[in-house]
Amino acid sequence: MPLWRPNARAYVSSPERPQWTIAMPEGGWGPPWPQAVELLEVIPGDRWTLIGGLMVQLHVTHAGLAANRATTDIDMVLHIETGAITFPAARDSLESLNYKIQFPTGKGPIHRFTRGDDVIDVMVADRLPPDNVPEVRGRKLFQVPAGTSALRKTVDCTITRDGENSLTFSIPDTLGALVLKGAAYKADSRDRERHLDDAALLACTVVDAAHEAARLGGGSDRGRMQLLQRELQDASHRSWQLVPEEVRAYGREALAVMSRDPAPRQEPRRMGRATIPRGDGG
Repeated sequence: MPLWRPNARAYVSSPERPQWTIAMPEGGWGPPWPQAVELLEVIPGDRWTLIGGLMVQLHVTHAGLAANRATTDIDMVLHIETGAITFPAARDSLESLNYKIQFPTGKGPIHRFTRGDDVIDVMVADRLPPDNVPEVRGRKLFQVPAGTSALRKTVDCTITRDGENSLTFSIPDTLGALVLKGAAYKADSRDRERHLDDAALLACTVVDAAHEAARLGGGSDRGRMQLLQRELQDASHRSWQLVPEEVRAYGREALAVMSRDPAPRQEPRRMGRATIPRGDGG
């Protein structure tokens, strides 16, 4: 691997889930972080997982990568599948902050809450049983492609603040975040390049590509990783131009390692029973 290595010193393993710690800079982060802090006060962080642009920002900051990922909204996946929260409870909490649900034109799913210029997109995982997907006025809540997989790969990211209480968000780990981006790139026809931009940044934050590749197993997640690698294999791709030059090769190699098909399993040779030649005489 090239010389760049993501920062892993703030990573602590626990029997249940990994723990990250990030120090918020003096003066804090700009919008929509104040809205995310406000959201955490009414919906505790163990009831939802943060995805989207703020998720990418936390990965980049945790890795010590000098890059910027701008965003204007908050993307949250409710933990409906565990019973930790219901959509009506989440809606009540958002409305207590004066957010209002928005109904899209056409027959699309609901997901957006707004308060003036503030935007929160509320979603659920993709593999919920159909009867468990929340509905409002006959419209289903948006189901995040690869959301179920990502929710199985999360970390607790604690943000420390001088003179104030710390904040803990659930976010997908690096593998989960990349899987989400591969699925979003495949499914989103409106702004596909943004997902490749995020994937390029996230690839540069991978600490151990071989370990993450082993976690992939087979199936859809590996296919999503291979899709990202195919789209980003050209070093001149525009998404790599948004990444600091000194880390681009590291990110490309990490994606290459994580997208390889596993070696075929070698079955042990079965030794047959030896045949003893019979002599001619008695």
